[in-house]
Amino acid sequence: MTDINQINDGQTLKTHWSQEQCESNSLINQIIIEPDNTEQEIQSVMKLIHRINKENKHLRRLAACIESNSSVINSTFRYYKMRNTLFSIITAGPSDHLIDYLIELDDLNDMLKYFKSLAVHDEEKYVTELYNIGRQKLIEESDDLIMKSTNPIPPQELLDLCRSISFTPIDTDDIQLSGLSGFRIIFDWFKEQGFQLGLIDSYATKRGMMVHKSLKLLAEHLRQKSVRRASINLLNVNPCSSSRRSSLSTDTIKEHVKIKINELGRRFVHSPVFGRRESLSKPTLLHLPKMNVHFDFLDVEHAPPPVSFTDNRETNNYKFLLDAFIILLLRDLDLLFYVFENEYKTMVLSKLMELPLTYILEEGQQLCEAIKQLPGKIDTGKLAFFGLFSIKNWFHKSESTLTKFYQESDVSSRYQFSGILLPIFEQSIIECFHLILYEVKNDSSALSEGGGVHPLTIHVFDFIEDLFDYEPMISTIQFTNIEEQKIATDTISLSINKSIFNLNEYIVNLIQSLRMNISHKLKTLIPDHDKTLQAIFLLNNINYFFKRLEHPSLLAIIEKNEPNLRSDLRNIIKISVKMYLKCYTPMITNIQQMFDYDDLHHLSDLQLREHDREQLKTSFSMVNAAIDTLRQQHLEYTVDDVLLRDQLRTQSKRIILDKFQIFYTKFAHKHFTHNPDKYLRYNPSMLDNIIDTFFE
Repeated sequence: MTDINQINDGQTLKTHWSQEQCESNSLINQIIIEPDNTEQEIQSVMKLIHRINKENKHLRRLAACIESNSSVINSTFRYYKMRNTLFSIITAGPSDHLIDYLIELDDLNDMLKYFKSLAVHDEEKYVTELYNIGRQKLIEESDDLIMKSTNPIPPQELLDLCRSISFTPIDTDDIQLSGLSGFRIIFDWFKEQGFQLGLIDSYATKRGMMVHKSLKLLAEHLRQKSVRRASINLLNVNPCSSSRRSSLSTDTIKEHVKIKINELGRRFVHSPVFGRRESLSKPTLLHLPKMNVHFDFLDVEHAPPPVSFTDNRETNNYKFLLDAFIILLLRDLDLLFYVFENEYKTMVLSKLMELPLTYILEEGQQLCEAIKQLPGKIDTGKLAFFGLFSIKNWFHKSESTLTKFYQESDVSSRYQFSGILLPIFEQSIIECFHLILYEVKNDSSALSEGGGVHPLTIHVFDFIEDLFDYEPMISTIQFTNIEEQKIATDTISLSINKSIFNLNEYIVNLIQSLRMNISHKLKTLIPDHDKTLQAIFLLNNINYFFKRLEHPSLLAIIEKNEPNLRSDLRNIIKISVKMYLKCYTPMITNIQQMFDYDDLHHLSDLQLREHDREQLKTSFSMVNAAIDTLRQQHLEYTVDDVLLRDQLRTQSKRIILDKFQIFYTKFAHKHFTHNPDKYLRYNPSMLDNIIDTFFE
């Protein structure tokens, strides 16, 4: 009705203008007829001027009315002229004629408004259906344009990008840009209609799925093949080369669509895609429908069973995923500068990151869980455990790159994934530390062969020395302390504190746990009557303790936290040596008994009594048996340290060799047997050589 009223107003203005023109001509004639009446003449002229001004205003109104209705009139004539073919044009979709298609939709929109004003319901319904079909076709076209540029990146290509020493921006000749420039045109059209959020969601979801799929393909590729990692030098990455984007957005895309833009006229001339790049907008706070800020939805307990591994290959693979994740996000951030205005970039990127970030997070949690479940984190699984530190180090080395990325993308803190992922690995490191301490305390492995240094002892000290290489990183790990405080009879307050992990205290606890375990093995795995094996086991392990404590960093910790430990170990070594030397007691006892017998009976060098001969036979037999026992025992004993081995041999000779020399010299020449080979099997020189073979 508004448009019809405007047309009627135009006709009225024309009639009124004709009447005023007649009156103006009458006034002019009066001026000409009465030239002598000056005063009346001036008044008539002024009256004429006022009327002319008034008529000018009417004429301008009439011209504006005619101009505004001419578009509607032309669209109406064109609509009825093409009504039969318009349906096939709209349902066919834009294809390669996007700009023409948008013009058709704009004309339909004008018709829709016109028929609504005239209350022509049949035509209004038809045009509405046709217009909605056109919008749906545009949405389908936008999906097709997105999908043409969202093929997953093959794993090998992604690995090559990860191994690059610098970030490679999007190629200006890339075919995907022409398609995405068309998407930008569709987006701007929908933006004018107020329906841009749907396209944002579609674009971000599909691009996010592409990143997610690329990462999954890479993960599968890495699991199937052993890939040597040469990670990207992220410090050289320059996220989002601004000058390059500005050049591309003003030249390449503009050249691609400038012909069609001239046809479209006013709709796109102010679009930012054709102007210089502006500063990024402020971050938009978004609600995540699939994720929350704490990512509590991830149920690790119901995750797939962890893969069994013992080396650092899995952690290296995860670093590849992190490299690839950054590369893909940088490329998508680069792409956003060609597709959306600055005000939407943060929203798009935040939505785009949801799916791949969830995948990276799940993979990280499963990796941490698998490492925590490894049975030998201090020995066979040590490389896997220290792989967690390499991941933490990745975040440290990538800090400047990630900071630039966060600044460039302007994403909110909930999407700054370093703050989400890093605490997971730090917490896993802390948990593994506690699990390792538990493993050492409760290790029930068998005794080392021959009472040698137990593998647990070696592993603990190797592990401690390895920790010193990671001390700078460990000193930055924070963990949450929850303490209960009773503040009233029935009231308990929970105090939550952030604490830095105390490596020195942990090392002291680890050594104490090892000592307790060694002591437990001594009591439970070695029979109480086998004092020699107990002594050998203690000597080997405590001596190893003492030697490994000489490491400068470890020694400083021990002297500060356990100042008496080294002196305690020395005492244990002395006691253990004495305990070991008791293995010669049977031989010494027999020799001494023979000396006592001789002192009592004064054995003759000539003729021996029968009882004396039997006594000598018994004594030499027992000495031979003692030496046989010593030889047999020492075939089973092991002393790993050369110096300790020499010390035990020297002290053995000191307590037994002189006594045996005296014994042999004093009694071997006496004629107490017709079978000397049976009783005189060993001489002092032979015993000396035998002792030299002990612990070999």
